[in-house]
Amino acid sequence: MKKISKRRFLCFAICASNILTVGCNKYSKFTIKFHIDDEVKEIQGSNDGYIVEEVNKENKRFIGWSTTQSKKDIVSTDVDVKNSSVENLFNKDNILELYAIYADVITVNFMLESPVTFTLDSDLKNNEKVPENNKEGSYIKGWALSSESNEITLKNDVYTVSYSNISPLTNGDSVINFYPIYKNTNVKLYKFSTNDEMAEIHIETDNHLAIDDSSLILQDEHKGKNGELPAYDYVGAKISVDHCEEQYVLDSVAGKVKVRGNYTSSYDKKPIRIKFDKKQKMLGLNKDNSLKSWVLLANWKDTSMLRDASAFYLANAILETDGFYASDFRFVKVYLNGSYNGVYLLVEQQQIDSARVNIAESKSEEDSEKTGYLLEYDGYYKNEPSNQRFTVSYNDVKNGNTGFTISNDIMNTAQYNFIKKVTQNIWKVVYDACKKSHTNLSTSPYHTIDDNGNYIEDKTITSSEEAVDKVMDTKSLVDMYLLHELLEDRDLGFSSFYFSIDFSENGNKKLTFNAPWDFDYAVGNSNFENALKATISTSKFKNEGKLDSTGKKFKEDTVLTKSDFTIEKADALYCKQTDNPWFVVFSDQQWLWNAVYERYLEAKQAKVFSSLLEMISTYTNKYSTYFNENFTKWPQSMGLKLSEYQPSIVTYFVTQKQASDFLYIWLEARIEGLGTALKNKAKA
Repeated sequence: MKKISKRRFLCFAICASNILTVGCNKYSKFTIKFHIDDEVKEIQGSNDGYIVEEVNKENKRFIGWSTTQSKKDIVSTDVDVKNSSVENLFNKDNILELYAIYADVITVNFMLESPVTFTLDSDLKNNEKVPENNKEGSYIKGWALSSESNEITLKNDVYTVSYSNISPLTNGDSVINFYPIYKNTNVKLYKFSTNDEMAEIHIETDNHLAIDDSSLILQDEHKGKNGELPAYDYVGAKISVDHCEEQYVLDSVAGKVKVRGNYTSSYDKKPIRIKFDKKQKMLGLNKDNSLKSWVLLANWKDTSMLRDASAFYLANAILETDGFYASDFRFVKVYLNGSYNGVYLLVEQQQIDSARVNIAESKSEEDSEKTGYLLEYDGYYKNEPSNQRFTVSYNDVKNGNTGFTISNDIMNTAQYNFIKKVTQNIWKVVYDACKKSHTNLSTSPYHTIDDNGNYIEDKTITSSEEAVDKVMDTKSLVDMYLLHELLEDRDLGFSSFYFSIDFSENGNKKLTFNAPWDFDYAVGNSNFENALKATISTSKFKNEGKLDSTGKKFKEDTVLTKSDFTIEKADALYCKQTDNPWFVVFSDQQWLWNAVYERYLEAKQAKVFSSLLEMISTYTNKYSTYFNENFTKWPQSMGLKLSEYQPSIVTYFVTQKQASDFLYIWLEARIEGLGTALKNKAKA
């Protein structure tokens, strides 16, 4: 007799083996009925051996023997039924019925260059991670069932697979193959400066005049929401740059500087605008282009000193690689008239320029109104000259303010009237497309604007997306929307929100979201009701010895981790809850949610988010000495709630690292939560 595999066959040798030894003495005659699917194999008690049909089945995994047809009544998980498992289960007639219980299995092959294979089990309910095999400049958008198909069967938002989510795709087959569908992407990682030594900028003003000297106050200009803050004029200066790469060294280059910003101009550490007499390169920013105007951000309210850097990092990856301008940045030490003034973030001036917001710019009073315009949705618009500001009516859409500032010079009345009309009419087109019914296009057509900016019907338009795209660069809308969803900027509904539009012959004649700016009230540095909340338990921290003797500050050596915080609203959608009408109006547009989610996935697959977190850690560790030096100079900015809009957590920080760790924890939670929120919204 040929040898039979133990795992393939069930062999009962009554009384001659260990199986049912006791049972043989107790039951001189007995019957075991083995139910294997629709077949029944009976074993009668005798001294002869019996061979049961093999239990292994194709595409099945044997789980065990059950006294019913239910998994819950399994008495043995072995092919060989042991005496100890069944000796007390015979009925009064010495009969025992056992049923073979099986799990279904599916073999999943991800057909990459080196295929990845998983076995999914209906009983084990195992999850297997979908493999990543992104190529440079592209990512896997989804998976098809054929190498020749572009039809996505498994979307790239599925990060794990299980029997339950794959079984419906198999058509009853036990093997399924998935083939990757790649999509090219413009998302690229931003190369931030990683120099060990921080570059220095030295500013020597004429006669060593302080940049906030009272003699520089402009009598006819003001700052602040109600014009309550002074505006300062430029003062002549010599600017030097050193402790940097040799090609970027500057020695006493002529220019001028002034205090810039609105409420930030009232803080002790002033933000500064530099304007050279002649165009200059600045530490490799803006692809090494030479430009006159540059900005030094003080980061006074942000004790991590990394919020603007984080925003510009994301903006360069998401917007810049789609062709929209976002500022470069680099940390520098600044000296004013020989005195150390702290660490600043060197960035770019938001302006029309072929190397920045690249649109046409009017230079003469004789120029046509068909030119380029840089606009700011601006809560401070009333401080601007009357010919540089206007208002827009937003129907019934929630808004933080109605004012716009024209950031480039308006050369004549025709230009002013034109851009005011165009902006209002573009809003009317967008509002009509998103908020009014167009179920009957013959009686309720969509609208657009004509070449002269007039609001007109357009019966060729068949959808809200098409209507919006005719007057607005929707790719820039998607990019800016994603950026602000990630960062949750409190000022979004108030100011520092830029658009451009170019009505020149070569312009796209569409309102374009451009030049993101001002994020010191973002990324967790705001108590806005709808923003992500990361809070600590002071009693828990006190018990763990992480608070100082006052119980209101962290100890200097306290290290913050994600587990220290209670995270709330990480997956809440932010922009539609703000007062920015240019985002709120799109809150129920499915095409926008789908596009924003796809852009999120592109950025995630390109490792933009993980690289951003890496940048935060890199700067915190590499520049710790420089950051500590800054707060030695300006101790009053650490651990204080400098604005009513900031969260209470900022009052606990005593080091830049603690503030940076909080920033990291907040961002990590937001990135993950937003992915969930957008995934759910895109499926709606």
